[in-house]
Amino acid sequence: MLKIILPAILTIVGNLIFYLWIKGRVDKSIEKQKTAYSGIFKEKIDIYRELLRKTYSIKKELNRFRYVGTKEEGAEIMQNINDYIQFYSINQPFLSDSMLSDLKVLRAEFQDIFDNFYLHISNKDPKDLTNFFNAGNKLRTNKPFEEIENRLIKEMKDDLRIKDFNKK
Repeated sequence: MLKIILPAILTIVGNLIFYLWIKGRVDKSIEKQKTAYSGIFKEKIDIYRELLRKTYSIKKELNRFRYVGTKEEGAEIMQNINDYIQFYSINQPFLSDSMLSDLKVLRAEFQDIFDNFYLHISNKDPKDLTNFFNAGNKLRTNKPFEEIENRLIKEMKDDLRIKDFNKK
């Protein structure tokens, strides 16, 4: 009887040791992946938050520049637009191709509005007045920005898998 039970007991003990060894290795591997993923997830959230902050900040600065802008403030706004370009360029690995193209379109809109405001403020030429008002209307109506911002926000939510975050 002992000859029959002893191999069964050894098999069970061997399987248990093997199971615990494999489980330990798998758990360590999963933990490493979770840590790496949570770091990337946090980094993406920070990048998305900063992109939105910079976008709204530039819009606010352009709106203010429209009414009380000076040439000196123009240099500061130009620097902020350049910082915006640098920020999304540096963080390209975390951004999709469609998001990058939307950011480039957004940057081009900022640049166009800024150029029209700056030309009018620096030259006071009546020829530039039409472009000045058209640029002001872009900011006032938020038309070119709203669509792009909504696409960016939607893509951010999709990427972070929080589409249904507020829905129950």
